Formats: sequence, C-alpha cells, structure tokens
Amino acid sequence: MRESTNPLDKIKIASPCSANWDEMYGSERKRFCAECKLNVYNIAEMTKDEAENFILRSEGRLCLRIYKRRDGTVLTKDCPVGWARVKRRISRVYSAALGIAGGFLAGVFALGALRELAAFTDYKEVPEPFYNTHDDGVDFGVYGSVVNLPEIKTDISKERKKKGPKEAFHTGSGVRP
Repeated sequence: MRESTNPLDKIKIASPCSANWDEMYGSERKRFCAECKLNVYNIAEMTKDEAENFILRSEGRLCLRIYKRRDGTVLTKDCPVGWARVKRRISRVYSAALGIAGGFLAGVFALGALRELAAFTDYKEVPEPFYNTHDDGVDFGVYGSVVNLPEIKTDISKERKKKGPKEAFHTGSGVRP
C-alpha cells in the first residue's frame, strides 16, 4: 500500500457515532445530530480544497462523515473514480432493499394463501419462513468526532506551503464551522 500524501486520509474517528444519518435533520452536506448536539459535516459532499479549508477554519470539536476506500483514501466530491464505486455500491444496496421488500410482500401474500390452504392440509401450524442474512464486510462510511484534528490541520498547512502561494490560498468553501 502506498503512503498517502493527502492529509484527509489521516483523519481518525475513534468511536463512530451510532446515530442514524438518515434520521438527522439537515442537508447532504451538514446535518444536526440530536444525540451529541453537534453538526456533522459530510466530507464526501465537499471538494478536497473545500474540506481542507473547512478543517483549517474549524474550532473545537469537529464531527465528520467520511467514506474511506480499502486503501485508506478518503473520498471527496472531486474524486470521480471513488464516487462511481460508492454510487454503484449504494445502487446495489437499494436494489437489494427493493428486492427484499418485494420478497417480503410476496411472502405476506403467500402466508395468507397458506393459511387459507391450511384447512385442506394436515398442517397444524403454518411453517415459519427462513431468513438468511449475509454480511459482505463492506463499510459504507463512518461519522463521529475527529480525534486527531490538530495533526490534520498541521498536515494540511504543510502541504499547502509545499504547493506555493498560488494554490495555498485557494478558497471557495461555502460551509462554515
């Protein structure tokens, strides 16, 4: 595995938040967590420069939602290859969920039909359906409080000094801490 030079790849979240992202109020870029009473910012909805600027301007505790590839790379909005994979994976999840929902509805109707047929069979009870769960071990994303924020800020500043003045002062993030 190659050594990453992107400071965002070094973000550490010690204990991912257990709150459900979909139940939080807000946009795809920023949501409010009622459990910890903090805003959670989605790095995947920011470009690399926006994310770095945002982290540099942040103060105090910072909660982020990040998507990491298996190689440790944090996905940002301007990473088309990584986002294509995430979209494909999410599409599979939604397809699977739709299939499960359709299967469930078919099962409900079949169960009703079995109950009607029970009068004509020797069954004492309607058989219970069998459910098989499968875990492919793929993490979609985590969010929680960043534990190494000072280190990340230092790395971003160092990287920007190496780039020179033209790129180092690029701004444009519409997200404020």
